[in-house]
Formats: sequence, C-alpha cells, structure tokens
Amino acid sequence: MFNYFKEMSQEFYNDGFYTKTDIASFVGLTLLTGNDYKEITGEDYVAQTE
Repeated sequence: MFNYFKEMSQEFYNDGFYTKTDIASFVGLTLLTGNDYKEITGEDYVAQTE
C-alpha cells in the first residue's frame, strides 16, 4: 500500500524541514512505524520516554 504520509515525511526530512525528533513524534502518534523511521533516518527507532 502506498503511504503518502511516509513519502512526504521522507522528502521533508531529506530537505531539512523535519528532524529525527519530528519523525519520531510521528511514530509516537502512529502515523509512521518504527520501520518507517529507520527507512527515513537510517537509524533504529528507540521509543521516547518522558
């Protein structure tokens, strides 16, 4: 399935509009998966603790 939000997030991250923190927040909101985070940032996703 095509994930427009993931593609848009990837482009915004590559262009410097989103940071790793932004991408991680999207995982926390379940808009992206941990695997999506790794594909976008190149790093493993580690759940944020507050």
